Order: sequence, then C-alpha cells, then structure tokens
Amino acid sequence: ENLSHSESEAERAQYLRRASDATDRLRQILNGMSEAARLEQSFDHADKELFDLAEVASQATAAYQGVDPSHRIQYVGPEQGLAMTGSPELIVQLLDKLVDNARDFTPKGGLIQVALTSQRDGLCLTVFNEGSALPDDPGTAIFDPFIYLRNGHEEGHLGQGLLIVRLIAEFHGAKVDADNATEGSVDGVRFRVTLPPND
Repeated sequence: ENLSHSESEAERAQYLRRASDATDRLRQILNGMSEAARLEQSFDHADKELFDLAEVASQATAAYQGVDPSHRIQYVGPEQGLAMTGSPELIVQLLDKLVDNARDFTPKGGLIQVALTSQRDGLCLTVFNEGSALPDDPGTAIFDPFIYLRNGHEEGHLGQGLLIVRLIAEFHGAKVDADNATEGSVDGVRFRVTLPPND
C-alpha cells in the first residue's frame, strides 16, 4: 500500500527493500518451523545406542576448524573414554547448531571453544564463543522459537537453531542453558548442555 502511494524512486526502493527483508524473515521462520517439526517426528524412530561422546565431540570440532579457517575453533577435553547412551547423529546436529550460532557472533579470528568434561551429575558439553554478550538474565527464553537475544547486533537468529538444540537436549534428558563467560582473558558467551549419567 505504501509502495502504491510513493512519489519517488527512492521511496519505492525503500519500500521494496523492506518488503524483501520481511519476506526473508518469514522464509527463515517457516524453514525453522519445518525443521523443528521434522526433528520432533524423527524422535519416534531414533535409536539410542552406547557411543563415545568424547570421540564425537573432538572429531566434529576438528571438522569445524577444517571448514572455517577464519575462526580459532578448539576442542578441550579427552579424545575418548566418555561414553553416553543416545543418538550420536542427533548430538552432532546439536553441536552443529551451537557452533553455527557461535560462528555468526564471533569476530574474524575470534575464539570458539568446544569443551567436554565428566562431572558427578553427568557429562557437560559446552560451546564458548568470543563476541557479543547476552542480556544479564536471559533465562530459558533464548531457546524458545523466534527469540533473539544478543547485545550489540541489530539482526540475528530468530531462535530456530537454539530451539533445535533444546529439543535434542530434552530428548536425551539433558539440561541446556547459556550465560556470559570469560575464557582466559576473552569475554563471550558459553552454552552448556548437561547430560545425565550413563546408565
């Protein structure tokens, strides 16, 4: 409607640009909703097996560094010996989403660190990235659909990737959260997935 009443090429170009941006956002929303729906349907057929999470995390991190030389992507933790029961394919998908999210907010040459530790209450898988911070108290909203919480950026994710992280974590009986953190002297954000002890 605004386009039909515009009186100059500059105004028409502005309204066309806004319409294009809105269409792109809608496409992201629809794609994300479809991916989340497919994922939830796949849970009915997903087989859980005993596998080595340390091997999966370390090998996946090496692959991320191989395809992204513009960031420093590191793995910290044992190379093997931390077993869990679940779906290795889904855990890799969870890790993919966390690292993709980290890459979008990490400056060129910045640090992305995947870490895995064994704790009394299970295994803890984390992804830290150097870059923009979360609000002081994001709660769990960051893992809800269409939520965007990162300081210092005008545009960003609509929450679909992190929604998928939450769904996969819940399928494995895991808890997931995020907070601002410091790694060495580097400030950033750390996402944490706490997996239950292996039965």
